[in-house]
Amino acid sequence: MSRNESKNGRTQHRATKPSARSRAIAAGAALILAAGGPVVSGFASAAGSFWAFLLFGGMAMVLAAVTIQIVQAYRDDHLAKDLEDERSQLNRRIRDAVKPIPELIAQLPALSYPDRALRVQGIAQACATALYMLIAPHAENIRTAVFALEENPDRMTWLAHVGRGRTPCPFTPGTVRGDAAFEFITALQPAFYPDLTTQQPAGYDESPSDYRTFISIPLWTDESVYGMVTVDAPDPGALTVGDQYVAELIAELMAAAFEIANNGSLSTPLP
Repeated sequence: MSRNESKNGRTQHRATKPSARSRAIAAGAALILAAGGPVVSGFASAAGSFWAFLLFGGMAMVLAAVTIQIVQAYRDDHLAKDLEDERSQLNRRIRDAVKPIPELIAQLPALSYPDRALRVQGIAQACATALYMLIAPHAENIRTAVFALEENPDRMTWLAHVGRGRTPCPFTPGTVRGDAAFEFITALQPAFYPDLTTQQPAGYDESPSDYRTFISIPLWTDESVYGMVTVDAPDPGALTVGDQYVAELIAELMAAAFEIANNGSLSTPLP
């Protein structure tokens, strides 16, 4: 358990200590206040009130500048603390979301082929869930899915999905949508459409579709193509390039699971 976590897993906020910079500035301000009074008083007696007023005004300007520096240093200290907390929370989310997947993959070699097929479905569900956990905090109403080529492979259907309630539709060759999907996965390149109202892939039909942005990552190894991982959302601009990177990580894990579990009957050879 990290030092930032309590026993029940919640983050404990440590008291933020003032930095050396803010302490030094505060000490300087205190010195100005302590020394300034006698100086102004003595100068007023020797040179008159007009020059004392000018001196006092100058000291006030210096004190104001020092005060601004103290406030800025205080903000910088708290900003650094907030960034540290955000990094810790993000790292914890990644750990919690991804941790079950390698554990399930490691168990595959000891299983029989029928049991491997069932385990792959469980791994697909774990991958879809992990992807949802990592993107949903900043993107509303997302849906994540893992698609797999069927044995033929005559079509590509969902193996697992999480999020927005509508079930993903299969991709069937011989249709514009299906042919575009099969061409996509064999190209072995990720696809990201931030705003489908301005740019769409082949086969996308806005009227029945309930999403306006999506990311798709092919599932492949050096030997075979197995399907794809997707995430979509109903609002244009809801997904980011950072979400694509997360999806690529999950896709790598899912592809490894397919490669270990299958002897080729659920894959299509690379051209």
